[in-house]
Amino acid sequence: MRRNRFLEYLVIQGLVIVAVMLIFTVISDKQIAATVAGVLFVAMPLGLMAWEHQRAQFTEAVWYAGVLQFWVIFALPILGIRLMNWGVPFDQLSFWGLPGPLLHSWSSKSYMVMMVITGIRWFKLNKKAA
Repeated sequence: MRRNRFLEYLVIQGLVIVAVMLIFTVISDKQIAATVAGVLFVAMPLGLMAWEHQRAQFTEAVWYAGVLQFWVIFALPILGIRLMNWGVPFDQLSFWGLPGPLLHSWSSKSYMVMMVITGIRWFKLNKKAA
């Protein structure tokens, strides 16, 4: 039986959460920690999408939509506003009229949506293989 790649993706997504918590523990400057975490939140989905494209092209449209909704709507804009407004506290920033803290709150929910979609794909492929 071939290994289910979506379990790998789900593990990677979970490890990113752990890594981000460690980043904020290790790096005392919150702006730098947030930027490092932001780079991770931008790079990980991009890497997973490239990996999935290499393995199966665009056959998993729902999964791509789940990853892209987080990456395009939250990860890129949050990192972008942080970098373009260096030195400004995040709670004073906004994007498309949405305050930074609200955007961050929604991004956490969006990340969970991405993980749930990945988990569903893992479950369905596992069920299909059995």
